[in-house]
Amino acid sequence: MLNDNYTDLEKKNISKSIKNISLETVNREMEKLIKIGNNVESVSSRSLIGNNIVDYFTFTERLETKGKYDINFYEFIVNLDEFKKKKFIQTMLTYYKDVKNKNNTKSEYTVLKEVYNICISAINIIRPLVYMEIYKKYKPKCVLDFCAGWGGAAVAAAALHLDKYIGIEINHSLKQPYEKLVTYLGEKSPTTIEMIFKDALIIDYNNLVYDFVFTSPPYYFIQKYKNNPKYASKKEMDEQFYVPIFTKTYNGLQIGGHYIINVCKEVYDNVLVKLFGEALISYPYKKSKRQNDYNEIVYVWIKDKAK
Repeated sequence: MLNDNYTDLEKKNISKSIKNISLETVNREMEKLIKIGNNVESVSSRSLIGNNIVDYFTFTERLETKGKYDINFYEFIVNLDEFKKKKFIQTMLTYYKDVKNKNNTKSEYTVLKEVYNICISAINIIRPLVYMEIYKKYKPKCVLDFCAGWGGAAVAAAALHLDKYIGIEINHSLKQPYEKLVTYLGEKSPTTIEMIFKDALIIDYNNLVYDFVFTSPPYYFIQKYKNNPKYASKKEMDEQFYVPIFTKTYNGLQIGGHYIINVCKEVYDNVLVKLFGEALISYPYKKSKRQNDYNEIVYVWIKDKAK
């Protein structure tokens, strides 16, 4: 098994060499998001406003995500000599170092991250603007996000001054970054943000009050997030994760509330249709720049009665 051998401080320094984001930049982007507010649909679909806020707080932990070859970015750079033996990776290393960075304007780790994006995994986020557009469309009072991830949903809820956002996250390494993010957002917005660091499967959703669900759960074996359980097959993941988590969170949703899942069509066909029937509405998830080539769709249901 590969390991990275880096200390937490070394990982922070590596991530900072790739994305050296100042608090001034974060403040500027948060102000822009708040100003955009309900006019989010007027913003370019390519806009990255708000991404720096997410990266400022959670980018270091995001690099722990495992992609192809079951490695994360830190493991990739420590074991680079082994990966150079793969012709495609060696070709990309040469191209991004000698051609794309011929003026030496990028750090060594930035170049390696570009190669990692191409050869292993890009480890994308859902942009705060995407969350804002969805929130604006359905006007929730309290959002439940049972796979909270990197923080974009919380940022969007705060930017729109929603009443409340409940985020659930199994990855305990994100607890400290989220504490800092929640404190920061609390200084900028009246939105109540409640973070719960537990396995989403063990939570009693009847004890939570929410009228809206929107999340993007892990897909079948595409990326492996830190502290997430491993499943032997897609069938096992359906039975042990997707079916119970979709059922529990739907059952806890208020009548008339919206249940919205961003997931690949295979999960939709294998699980969601069987649980809730065909979605009332579906549309492609908005991507920016080059992202992974699997298809992502946003599926929408309205809970009209208790199940």
